[in-house]
Amino acid sequence: MQGNSGRDHDDDWDPDFADELIGQTLLVGITYLDHEGELLRRQQVFGTVISANRGAGIIIRQHSDNESFEIAPILSAIEYAAPGIYQLADSDAAVEDPDFTALFTVTTPNRH
Repeated sequence: MQGNSGRDHDDDWDPDFADELIGQTLLVGITYLDHEGELLRRQQVFGTVISANRGAGIIIRQHSDNESFEIAPILSAIEYAAPGIYQLADSDAAVEDPDFTALFTVTTPNRH
């Protein structure tokens, strides 16, 4: 990572792919682990990408509540979605034919 924000991902940033994300639907799955790798929780977010910026991250306008949700600007975590119905684990909602999917794992640091 480089830059003032500590969030730039120059090695995998593709401006054309980032531009392609704008206006598309993205289903994001996030797994939160403690520092020993034990599952803390899972979260799923679905919405329309409203901005994709190497320094500021990727902003999604959630379909469930119209709130913004930011993910790290790691384009390598985003893939074209296979057609189909994706059942959201924490609700009765289902997402039909999203344009893209992304999976992230967040591990909390070991604090002595």
